[in-house]
Amino acid sequence: MPQIYISPHNKIAYLFLFLTALVFAGLIVGTLSGVYGAQIIVTPVSEEVDINFEVKIDKIQENLTDSEGSLVLVGQVFENIQEGQEEAVPQATVSMEDYAEGKITLINNTWSPINFVASTRFASPEGLIFRAVEHIRIAAKGETIILVRADKMGEDYEIEPTQFTIPNLRDPNLKSNIIAESKEKMSGGIKKAGIVMQADIDQVKKALKDKLYQNALQEIEEELSDADLKIVVHSEIIDEEIDAQAGDEKAEFTVFEKIKIGAVAFNQEKLLEVALNTLRQAIPPGKELAAYEPDGLSYRLIEYDSEQDKATLEVQFRGYMVINKESDILDKTLFRGLSSEEIKNYLKDFKEIKEVHVKFWPPFILKKVPEKINKIKIKINRK
Repeated sequence: MPQIYISPHNKIAYLFLFLTALVFAGLIVGTLSGVYGAQIIVTPVSEEVDINFEVKIDKIQENLTDSEGSLVLVGQVFENIQEGQEEAVPQATVSMEDYAEGKITLINNTWSPINFVASTRFASPEGLIFRAVEHIRIAAKGETIILVRADKMGEDYEIEPTQFTIPNLRDPNLKSNIIAESKEKMSGGIKKAGIVMQADIDQVKKALKDKLYQNALQEIEEELSDADLKIVVHSEIIDEEIDAQAGDEKAEFTVFEKIKIGAVAFNQEKLLEVALNTLRQAIPPGKELAAYEPDGLSYRLIEYDSEQDKATLEVQFRGYMVINKESDILDKTLFRGLSSEEIKNYLKDFKEIKEVHVKFWPPFILKKVPEKINKIKIKINRK
C-alpha cells in the first residue's frame, strides 16, 4: 500500500488550523454560555391606592411630626365673622281682579260750598261708575281732590285720564259749574301678588352667603404673611333670619345671615410631599408607586383654634401602584425549567399582570428557562 507523505510544513499548517478552530469553538461556546438565558417581560396593571389621613397645622411648630407622632405643617389660622342682609322679590306671581282706584279733581265754580256724601257716583264717558270713598266738601270757588273706587272689579276700570259726570246731580246750574276730571290713570283692577317659593329663599341665601364668604376671604388674604400660601376654609352659620316662608304671598322678603369663617393657610407643596410619603408607606411589599394625580390632593378643615393658632386638616390622596420585580409572584425560582406557554399560563391568573412576553437566547437552542437563577431576567414594562 502506498504511503502518503505530508511535509513538515503542511503538518504545522494543519495543526495551526485545528488549534484555531478549537479556539473559535471555545469562544463561541464561552460566549453562548455567558449570554444564554431567558427574559420575562411583564406589563403590569395599574391599581388605585387611596389614603386618608390627618395633618396638624401649627404657626410655630416646624417639625414634620409632633410628640404624638402626628404630621405637622407650619401655617396660619384665622377666624372671621361676617353678617349681611338682602331684600328680594319673589319670581312667581299670581294675578287677581280687584277694585281699581284713582283720584278725581273736583272744581266748584259757584259762590256756594258744595257737599257730597260718601259713595257719590262718578260716571266716565264709557259709563263706568266710580264711587267716592269719603264725604266730599268743595269750598265756594274752590277745588279738591278725592279718592274714588270702581263700582266693579276688573281690568276694564283701569281707564286713562278723562272727565266724569255726576249722575245724581239734578240741578242744571251745578251740572254746568261742577267739573270732575282725573289727571292720572286708574289702577288696581288687576293686582299681582308675589308667591315666595323655597327656590327664591334658597337662591337669596346662597347669594348672600357667597358674598359674605368672599368678603371674609378678602380680609383673610390681606392678613397673609405669604401670598403663595393655600387657604382652606370652613364656614358656619351662627344666625339666620328670614321674614317669609315658602307659599307666603309677599311683594318682597328679607334674608339675614351671620356666618363664622375659620381658615387655614399653608404651603400646598409641602402637603403634597407629606401625602406622597404617606402614599408610599401605604403600598404593600412587592409593589411600588407608578403615578399620582397632583390635582387629586383634596383636604378639608375639620377643627381649628384661632387663639392657639392650631388646626387639623383631613387629607385625601390617590395614586397608582404596580407590581415590581421583588413581588412573590415574580420569584425567579418559580420559572426554572418552564416553557414560554407554562409561564404565561401561570401569570395570567394574577390581576396585577396585564400581559407577559418571554424571550430566550439563543432562540434556536434554548426553549425553556435555565435552571440557574442568574440566567433569568425579569423586566417590568410600564408603557
